[in-house]
Amino acid sequence: MKNLLVMRHAKSDWGNNLPDIERPLNNRGKKAAPLMADYLKKVKKNPDIILSSPAKRAMSTAKIMKEKLELDKDIIIIKAFYFGFMNELMNTIKAIDNKYETVLIVGHNPVWEDLVSDLTGEAAYIMPTAAIASIIFNTDDWQKITETDSKLEWSVTPKFLKK
Repeated sequence: MKNLLVMRHAKSDWGNNLPDIERPLNNRGKKAAPLMADYLKKVKKNPDIILSSPAKRAMSTAKIMKEKLELDKDIIIIKAFYFGFMNELMNTIKAIDNKYETVLIVGHNPVWEDLVSDLTGEAAYIMPTAAIASIIFNTDDWQKITETDSKLEWSVTPKFLKK
């Protein structure tokens, strides 16, 4: 079974009039990402690899996750994760090497919410910053993933973990 961990980047800083792709994490985002990594450790969902949008806020989130999870593989930057189209996202996911069982992808809304909704049938799925959704596919081949063989295993937000 393949496991896709869909993570929206942590909260970003809207100050300094930077271009969208250059916005860094704010203090809240810098605190939320390690919290989410700790949760993945707790539920034993250590990804084999991390794929990230090239946006600074997504890359920073991915780097924090990589460090906290003590992963030795480099983060793979996927240009299509920066406000790409659904067919590009699905093509990228289906092209993941089958040697990877659990994959963490870090990107943006609104497409991340649409991706989780499309893959799991969870209508109007809401994904706040730094949220993670774990999707399980009833296949051992990334190329064969479909909406009909997947389920939302769980989803979690930083706000939920702080309670």
